[in-house]
Amino acid sequence: MLRCSHLVHKVDDIRAAVRDLTELGFTVEYGSDPAKAHNALIWFAAGPFLEFYQLHPAARLLRGPMGLAFGRAAGQRLARWAESGEGWRDLALETDALTLDATRADLRAAGLPVSRVIKGCRTRPDGQPVRYQFLAPRPAHLPFVVSAYDPPQRPAQVTHPNGALGISTVRYGVAEADRARFAALIGPDDPWLRTEPAPRTGPLRVELAGLAAELDPEKLHGAAFAPATTRTEGRVQA
Repeated sequence: MLRCSHLVHKVDDIRAAVRDLTELGFTVEYGSDPAKAHNALIWFAAGPFLEFYQLHPAARLLRGPMGLAFGRAAGQRLARWAESGEGWRDLALETDALTLDATRADLRAAGLPVSRVIKGCRTRPDGQPVRYQFLAPRPAHLPFVVSAYDPPQRPAQVTHPNGALGISTVRYGVAEADRARFAALIGPDDPWLRTEPAPRTGPLRVELAGLAAELDPEKLHGAAFAPATTRTEGRVQA
């Protein structure tokens, strides 16, 4: 069963975003060498994490080549990630498997158009290579799917000076036209994801447990956070 993995958020300047999020009391980790990195991560002890990334809008021109290499769904996804502006851009769903071939077969059997499996790799700031796979369902505003990281990446201990303990709830809007395909991706019992009717399908806001104070919206680069409003057994609690 696929489950909520992480939220993907686009920023205009990754180093400015890391600086501001650190000033807000988050512990932020670059995805690779800080001098070259295009993404950064906010981990929690359990549950979904946050990924912030920088991608020039001109990357939309790669939609065609990406589509030819991995399928139309992959090209559409890249174009969506490269759209101008800052804010929540996507939701990743994960499986415990290191490969996605079986997951892709299951999704296709359920009638969901998906890209080919795409193999990814990055080198962490400490020099450790990290391998993973992902695939893109269509339409591009549906969540995408990632494999387990090889090796696992969640830190053994995570502390945020602002008191954040983790994501208690991901509020996710689902348009009526997307409900059937959304249900083919993820069941109703995910412990973090809460859907609600919306004109467009996509992330709405993230509820964080444990925050000691409100976050300055000027330093969030368009990220919509809210204090935790729910308490569910087995999930992060304030």
